Amino acid sequence: MALRTFNHRFARIEQVIDGAGAVSRVPSVLERLGAQRVLIVSNRSLATGTPLINALEAAMGDRHAATFATMRAHAPAVDVEAAVQQATAVRADALVGYGGSSVTDATKIVAKLLAERGAAPLPFVLVPTTLSAGEYTAAAGMTGEVPGVKTYVVDPCMAAHTVVLDPEVGLHTPLRLWLSTGMKTVDHACEALWGPRRHPITDALAVEALRLIVPALERTAQDPNDLDARLDAQIAGFLSMHCVQHSVVYLAHVLGHQIAARWDVEHGITSCITLPVVMQYLYDGAPEAMALVAGALGVGASDGPAALTALVGRLGLPSRLREVGADRREFGVVAEATIAAGAQLGIAAPPASDLVALLDQMW
Repeated sequence: MALRTFNHRFARIEQVIDGAGAVSRVPSVLERLGAQRVLIVSNRSLATGTPLINALEAAMGDRHAATFATMRAHAPAVDVEAAVQQATAVRADALVGYGGSSVTDATKIVAKLLAERGAAPLPFVLVPTTLSAGEYTAAAGMTGEVPGVKTYVVDPCMAAHTVVLDPEVGLHTPLRLWLSTGMKTVDHACEALWGPRRHPITDALAVEALRLIVPALERTAQDPNDLDARLDAQIAGFLSMHCVQHSVVYLAHVLGHQIAARWDVEHGITSCITLPVVMQYLYDGAPEAMALVAGALGVGASDGPAALTALVGRLGLPSRLREVGADRREFGVVAEATIAAGAQLGIAAPPASDLVALLDQMW
């Protein structure tokens, strides 16, 4: 049997702070960093529809230099550039990304672009308001450079200094968005198990993530004020992303990114759509992994795809491409974009004909 070697890379995150009220510790983190001119990166809905951004600005006091509050979904390149310009204008010496996955991705890319343009690498703090879990990586996605296609950026300087997990913050996130991004955690765990670089460490993390996330989402759907369930879901996201970092995202994730970029579909919703079909497609090639996924979902090995579909239904989320505005005439374009994105990540995607067939099954 051929021997395999693994290189486990860890993003250079200094600390993860979790628990109710954890966001109150952001000013002290910035103080320890010596930050004097901090730019907050966020989005319009969080800044104008909740008290969260105003509260953080007030808590930061004189350290708050400005807030970029107009980052749109999927981190458009034009918005990222505008944030870079604002950071430069206020001479920012640190960033706080406060929002969902698009804000997280944008904050990381802003830090990278500033470093490329001669600034000292800026430390940054991430306060996620969803469960997409991108805050733990030194990678990000951005749209706009190629219309309708998400491109990837990877750089060690894109690792956060601090990640803050506060379940109280999630109370201001629309319930559908919270639950759907929780399906992204399910996506990460499944892909780590059935992807091409499985390892005992990633298996353990992924199975525990699935064990936590499924009841946590169901409990939150029943009682949105259940902070213990919300924190369990955040911890599950932490686990799931760490196993993906050491394995690799795979077909459901890469295909989902291109679905999101092409038809402006929320990231978590793409996982609701892709996971059951991809699990069935990959089933015969990874039976042991499929048994682990199904076992964590509480069903027999062959019932895993149906269990994923049933979970999406219990959460009240869409499960078909026809429900989210997809255009069947563009399936071939999405297939080719998926192959290109997979190559960028070192993933050998199936042929375009297979991908179009999978998209048809998702329809």
